[in-house]
Amino acid sequence: MTGTSLLDPQLAPLFVGAPNPSFSNETIPMLRKAMAGTAIADEALNVAEHQVVRPDGTKLRLVVIRPCAPGGQLPVVLHCHPGGWMLGAPETSGPTLVDIARNVQCVIVSVDYRLAPEHPFPAAHDDMMAALRWVQSQAKDLAADTNRIILAGESAGANIALGVVLRLRDEGDDQTIAGLSLVYAPLDDRTTTQPAHPHAGAIGLSADHMRFAWASYLGDGPVDGVSPYASPARAENLAGLPSVFLAMGAIDPVIDENLAFAQRLIRDGVPTTLHVFAGAPHGFDRWAAADVTVNLRNLRNQHLNRCIAP
Repeated sequence: MTGTSLLDPQLAPLFVGAPNPSFSNETIPMLRKAMAGTAIADEALNVAEHQVVRPDGTKLRLVVIRPCAPGGQLPVVLHCHPGGWMLGAPETSGPTLVDIARNVQCVIVSVDYRLAPEHPFPAAHDDMMAALRWVQSQAKDLAADTNRIILAGESAGANIALGVVLRLRDEGDDQTIAGLSLVYAPLDDRTTTQPAHPHAGAIGLSADHMRFAWASYLGDGPVDGVSPYASPARAENLAGLPSVFLAMGAIDPVIDENLAFAQRLIRDGVPTTLHVFAGAPHGFDRWAAADVTVNLRNLRNQHLNRCIAP
């Protein structure tokens, strides 16, 4: 079976016949406009922006979402948006963030990190770290329980979130991290030099897209010495990580590296929840009406609620 024969029929409106431009320096401006998203708004939620000043004087934008109804101190979901490290903003993940905020009693902080190729690693990584430090310093004003923080993300955002938690673990500073929620995460730059999967990547995001995205983020092709905070599968061990939720589609080009990573997590004693969705390409959850998207959202919210339970 090849091509659309493996695609979940409910996802056909999103993928069949849709434009699928390549990643290039010429297409990035157009793709950034397409992935910008719209303002996050929901009558049950309070949405605000905050600015964090970087050491060089530039500003990092954070979008903070919380229930309008008072709820005392709430745990925090620190979120990192998708976009191949090159595209997107917190608003790109608007439907995801609203769904989490409506189903998980928490404060969400979504990070508008710097984008490659203008800002390769470690710019986005450092922005996520700065956002975490801001959350920890603003606990009172945020009415946030900073002893219960989950890092979450989709695609490149999931990669960045995991890299930050690996760094916190290595520095002995991860006591407040209650969990990791990772959806179709690129985890290993070395996969770009391997033969393409016979089925995964035939629809939507492809192996060619991933090669360009990794090169943009790393500032070069796959080489020895790439930091595990940029390419988490390069970490020598994964022991000591908090509870990890991994979800991806079966026809996503990141499927093999996620399955291999899940095996390593389990062998290293990390509580691991793994979900693979048949017929789902990369970014499938943009189609909210599909059963597979509803299932993903429900399973992710269940994991978030387990992680932040007192």
